[in-house]
Amino acid sequence: MRKWILRYEAGRNSCASIRTSNLPGTIADPIIEQIIGARISRLNQNDLNCITYAHRLGMSAENILGLILEEYLYVNLRQFGWHCAWGETVKSVDFIHESGRLLQIKNRSNSENSSSSAVRNGTEIEKWFRIRADTGQYMWAGLNNICGTTHLSEQEFSNFVRATISSNPDCLAIEPHNPWI
Repeated sequence: MRKWILRYEAGRNSCASIRTSNLPGTIADPIIEQIIGARISRLNQNDLNCITYAHRLGMSAENILGLILEEYLYVNLRQFGWHCAWGETVKSVDFIHESGRLLQIKNRSNSENSSSSAVRNGTEIEKWFRIRADTGQYMWAGLNNICGTTHLSEQEFSNFVRATISSNPDCLAIEPHNPWI
């Protein structure tokens, strides 16, 4: 039970609104700039360096996107009886309703790996993803239907993202030599 509680607390404490993200622990592979430079020869070394850092910054943002989405839903669904299963305290489940319903959340339709799909197969775990990867269509209406709400939307999520980053800029790790800052 103690391990379960520690996992729950660790998950709750990793919310984007309170966390400080770590800088990348790796250096960029210089061959990437050579590949891009060979394909787009008009780019100079500064352009290539900016591309490298833009990519790393984008990856840093992608690393916290799921955390921000989970926190947005936590804030907006608890009044409707949904509770976050912080820290993977319930395998392959992100939210649990007071009635016992189970919900798995994904950011994109293509972000599910085979192991999480396999765990859900044959269970009553419902699944929702925010955006269709092939069309860019937002799927908030489906989540509103699942959760019995009407207010969840991409605009509201976008507002939450901006407010979260504004109140805790350190949740997005930015390397000190990034030319974009």
